[in-house]
Amino acid sequence: MRRPYLLDVNALVGLIWNVHSLHGKANAWFAQERPEVLGCALTELSFIRVSMADRTIAATFAEAGEALAAFIEAMGGAYRFVEGLPGARTLRGKSIRTHKDVSDFYLCELAAAHRGRLATLDTGIKHPAADFIG
Repeated sequence: MRRPYLLDVNALVGLIWNVHSLHGKANAWFAQERPEVLGCALTELSFIRVSMADRTIAATFAEAGEALAAFIEAMGGAYRFVEGLPGARTLRGKSIRTHKDVSDFYLCELAAAHRGRLATLDTGIKHPAADFIG
């Protein structure tokens, strides 16, 4: 059985866009792990937002949406969309130090709730459910 991973936005962007500086790292990890990928509204929308904002990628809304759709289609049954995201109360009692921890910890908690891990290219995420791709 494949291990489920929720990809944070940088991991997803790095995996899908070959012009991303960490494309090679993301793809090497992906080829080795061959994970089941968990997706959610937050990660999908963040992928589109970053793809449009990043000057190297400079995708249009349609291009980013098409790239994401192609990735999901290529994953087949190994992509699972998580419906019904929990509210902010999920983070109560967590060690949130800065505003940067909010989304990161939320995604870690979401991944853990679905027996998965958060795959990230960000070394700064200090959560037990985060796995650094490197």
